[in-house]
Amino acid sequence: MHATAPRLLQATTSRSASTAGRLLFDRDYHIHLGGAIPPSLIETWVRDEKLTLDDEISDLVAATSACDNVSSSSYHSPMIKVRRAFEDYRGFAICKQSQQQIMNKVDVYTSAYNTRQYDSLPVFLTLYRAFSKRHLLYTHAHEICRGPFVHPCADVRVSIPHPNSREDNNLKSEESTSQFAQRAMEEMMYFQSCLLPTQNLFINFPRQTFNVKRNLEYFNAFVTLLSDEVAAAAADGESKHVLFKHRLAFDFAGQPLPIMQTLPLVDKLRNAFPSSFICYHHGEVCPGIKFSDRVKHTFDLIPYVDRIGHGLCLGLAVLGINPDFDDSTDVKNRVMNKEAALQENKALAYQCLQQLAEQKIGIEISPTCNISLGGAMSKQILIEYVREFLKMGVDVFVGTDDPGFLNTTMGKEIVILQSAGLCS
Repeated sequence: MHATAPRLLQATTSRSASTAGRLLFDRDYHIHLGGAIPPSLIETWVRDEKLTLDDEISDLVAATSACDNVSSSSYHSPMIKVRRAFEDYRGFAICKQSQQQIMNKVDVYTSAYNTRQYDSLPVFLTLYRAFSKRHLLYTHAHEICRGPFVHPCADVRVSIPHPNSREDNNLKSEESTSQFAQRAMEEMMYFQSCLLPTQNLFINFPRQTFNVKRNLEYFNAFVTLLSDEVAAAAADGESKHVLFKHRLAFDFAGQPLPIMQTLPLVDKLRNAFPSSFICYHHGEVCPGIKFSDRVKHTFDLIPYVDRIGHGLCLGLAVLGINPDFDDSTDVKNRVMNKEAALQENKALAYQCLQQLAEQKIGIEISPTCNISLGGAMSKQILIEYVREFLKMGVDVFVGTDDPGFLNTTMGKEIVILQSAGLCS
C-alpha cells in the first residue's frame, strides 16, 4: 500500500454498534472522474473536434430515447432530470424558474439542473457527462485530476471501457476477451498514472455493461488478467505497474439492476482479491425495482463490500418514507396496509444499519447529488437520515459524486452539513 494511502483503505475490524459513527470529509470519498470535467475542456473538445450543434443534438436524441418511457410523476428521478434538461436545450430554452420557485419545490442546495442555464453546448455536455466521448476523458485525465472539481485527496472512480467500443478505431471484427482485458488493463494503468499520489483509483464496473446476462466473459477475462498481474507483482517483490502501488479498489455503479444480476461479479472480485476494497452503489431511487426490495437486498451486500454508495433506500426507510407510495390507484390497490409496510421497511433498515456498524461498512453520501438528483427529496430529509446513520454507529463518508455537472466542490458539500450542525 502506498505510504500516503488514507485510513479508509485500512482493513476493516468489528466494533460495537453502540459507538457513534463518524462523519468523514477529509477527502472526496466519492467522485467519478467523468463527472469532473471542467467547462473549459468541453469547449476545447468541441472546437478541436469541429463538432456542430446538430452533431451533438443527434447523439443526445439517441442517448435519451430511453428516458421517454419514464413516468413524469417521478420528478426526483435522475432520468427525468436528464430528459427535461435535454428537452429544454433541444428547444433552445433556458431554465427560467427562479431560485425561490425551485426551493419551494425541492430543497436543493446547489442543483445544477435548477440553477444553471443551458446557454451553450459545452455547458450542457459538462452537466451531462454521460453523453461525452470517452477519448475526451482519456486525453485530458491528467488535467482533470488537477482541475477545479477534483480534490487533491480523492477516491476517483473511472469506468472500465466497454467491450468493442474503442472510439478511435472502427473495429471490423469482434474484440476477443483477451484483447479487451489487455486494453482495459492498459487504460486503468494509464488513469492511475494520471492521479496524484494522494488520490486513489477505484475501477468502476458499469452494471448495465457488466452483469450475469451481459459481457460476463469479458469481465472474467479482465479479472483473470488482473489476478495474474497481481501475482506476478507479488513474485517480483516490487511492482513495476503503477496500478498496484495502492490497494486495489473496485466499484459497481451505473444503471441500477436487480442485485442478483451483479452480485456474482462482486463475489468473484472478493474471492480473487480478498484484500481489495469494494464499493457498491445501492439504494438509489430508480424505476423498475421495488423500494422494499432495495432495502432487503442491502443485507446481501454485507459479506462483500467495504462501503455502500448513497444508501438512499436505508435513509428514507428509517424515516418512514417509501417513494413507491404515491397517489395512484394502482399503488393503493397493491398495498392494502401502507403503514404496516412502512414499519416493516423501517425495522429492516435499522437491522441493516446495525449490521453495517458491526462490520464497519460505511455509507457514502453526496449531499448535492442526493438532494437534487438522487432521491433524498430535501436537505432536511438528508440531514435527518444522516443523523440516524451516525446514531446507529455507521461511518458516513462525504463526496461530490459528479461535481462537474452538479457545479459543486467538497467545500460546498461541507457547507451543507455545517449549516445543519453536523460538523463544524
